[in-house]
Amino acid sequence: MINATKIVWEQLKYFPLIIRMVRYGDQSTYQNFFLGQAWKIINPILQVSVYFVIFGMGLRNVNQSGNTMQYAAWLMVGMAVWRFMDEAIMNGSQAIKRQIGLVTKMKFPLSVLPAIAIASAIWTFIALFILGSLFLLFSGSGLNAKWPWLLYYFFCSVIFSYSFALFNSTIIILIPDYISILRLFMSLGMWIAGVIFKIDNLNNVIGDILRLSPFYYIVYGIRDVWVSPDILFESQFRICSIIFWSLVLIFLITGSYLHLKFKKNFMEYI
Repeated sequence: MINATKIVWEQLKYFPLIIRMVRYGDQSTYQNFFLGQAWKIINPILQVSVYFVIFGMGLRNVNQSGNTMQYAAWLMVGMAVWRFMDEAIMNGSQAIKRQIGLVTKMKFPLSVLPAIAIASAIWTFIALFILGSLFLLFSGSGLNAKWPWLLYYFFCSVIFSYSFALFNSTIIILIPDYISILRLFMSLGMWIAGVIFKIDNLNNVIGDILRLSPFYYIVYGIRDVWVSPDILFESQFRICSIIFWSLVLIFLITGSYLHLKFKKNFMEYI
């Protein structure tokens, strides 16, 4: 627990540096593009629009499933937090291995690198969440009374992404093949989290297991407080919260221990 506290303190101490590094990284990444940093917003919207056309207007029967705008809002808000976590976890998990040379030039802790990757992914969430909110407005739905809980679930997405990325970052350096397993797991994550289809429709053991995942907790939590109330999710909120925060602590404590134990030898493994 002491190791985890040290890691968290480093993020708070170097938070201004994290923001500066995000700005510098965005400018260098898009400096040769005509539209520049606008691609941070355009790219995720275009990609998610494909899912909406296929699942919202193609495979899905609108006449049976309800308002198209309502489904678009449901899909976009879920996609916003999922795409944010997916990008944050994948880039954060590889941040130390990719940018360890940067730390030798600029004196700051290695544990800050996953946080920089997570902060860089925030634009994906903002773009898709605003789009989803516009669809929600056009569908005629009013503001959910539980909307302040949005801040809680967003914090959950950040802390889970960081703890999981920190845990993965050391293992990826020690066991290079682990990145392939992580990619496979995250590619299945969108379906495990029920981003496109409702897990509530799975009234079996598989559905019960999927509803215990941390991805489901965050995705459906945000939908519950922003798009429309989810009675099934609310009935399982307590047990899901216990499981979620237990996993966060496990990843954070274990990841902090592994990081501090092996960080002096990272260059040897790389």
